[in-house]
Amino acid sequence: MAHENLIDHEDESLDEHMVAVTLTLNDDWKDDPLRVISGISEGAKALAKWQRKAVNVARQQGRTWDEIGDAAGVSRQAAWERFSTD
Repeated sequence: MAHENLIDHEDESLDEHMVAVTLTLNDDWKDDPLRVISGISEGAKALAKWQRKAVNVARQQGRTWDEIGDAAGVSRQAAWERFSTD
């Protein structure tokens, strides 16, 4: 099955949410743990936005809440409660 491009090229705000945090095996990240926490939080927000977009596309393609729940690692009911308001 061909995959649709999920990138909304008109949504320029996505660029400002793309955050990269590199944690190495040494203790460098401990020098600025607040930066790490902030980066992880921003990354989580961006991922949640993309997950919602993917769910919307899946629903438009006729995917069931069972399938979406399986993909998200939650029950059908949990997927519906989390994403059905979009």
